[in-house]
Amino acid sequence: MILDAVQLPARKFHDSQDSPTTMSLNEKEQIILNSGEELFAEIRDKNFNGVGPVLSKKAKVISSQFDERHGDKSVQEIKQFIARLPHMLATKQSLAKHTTIAEMIKEVTDSSSFLESLQIEQELLNCIDTDKPNTFIEDMIVQQQPLLKVLRLLCIQSLTNSGLKPKLLDYYKREIIHTYGYHNLPTILNLEKAGLLKQQQSARQYAVLRKTLRLTVEDESEITPKDISYVHSIYAPLSVRLAEQLVQPNGWQGLNDVMGLLPGPTINISSSGKRNSITSEDSNSEPPKLIMVFFIGGCTFAEISALRFLSQQEDLNVEFVICTTKLINGNTFLMSLMENLENV
Repeated sequence: MILDAVQLPARKFHDSQDSPTTMSLNEKEQIILNSGEELFAEIRDKNFNGVGPVLSKKAKVISSQFDERHGDKSVQEIKQFIARLPHMLATKQSLAKHTTIAEMIKEVTDSSSFLESLQIEQELLNCIDTDKPNTFIEDMIVQQQPLLKVLRLLCIQSLTNSGLKPKLLDYYKREIIHTYGYHNLPTILNLEKAGLLKQQQSARQYAVLRKTLRLTVEDESEITPKDISYVHSIYAPLSVRLAEQLVQPNGWQGLNDVMGLLPGPTINISSSGKRNSITSEDSNSEPPKLIMVFFIGGCTFAEISALRFLSQQEDLNVEFVICTTKLINGNTFLMSLMENLENV
């Protein structure tokens, strides 16, 4: 069982009638996210556009169950209803909590700033106009949008273009320093050392990887997905694409040229050992292949969700054990590389 918690505005989870005193706008409430909770287990790996239909369907089921109390009932039927009541009430409370959380998420995902940033990310991931100044990024800098948001898009442009032309890279760096101050220079240097910002190389690694490994899928459904690209709307995490390829009959054979485009050495060690069956002796089913995926430096919840999605595909017959040094996201990853001379 996995337990996690988030801090959210307390007023969102309490009616004004429940609290005799006015609740502070800044007051937070800790919400436990429990993988043993039936509803959370069902929606935790969904794309944000796929959560609403699940909650709506669950609400109709709960409403129908409570409507059963009306009408003539036998003593046995009443007894059965009462026996189910605690579970129904718990489900109703869980539904109310997650509906509130979904509404708060939707406020963000429906905002123009989020949708515009998402569109730019998708265009860059599809290699659209990656080799010239991006007007959206330029506007963000002029408007002095949070530097973190600017750097995220700038790094995506650099990565998807296998680096930026020297003049374009110098232009971006100059604009950031002029707008946000010289004290952010160490951050830019850190991004360059990490290879997130760099001068363009002759080989277009990302363009080749995108086509060979199908890193972008245009028409994938976010509500009823059939491919791991649903986790980022169009983008399939490269790490999970490699895991997906590994469980195929030929494994990574035939990907030698592709693997050479990735940073760092590649070691392929095959094992002939078989996992002991955990099924009953009279079962003829093949036990699932067990694969450990280790992320050094951190992995995202999207990568975990994508691996869970793969493990649910019957044709793959695989279970993943995920190990990582840290759980990260786009913001926390970049924040670990950000420095400020003013704070030194």
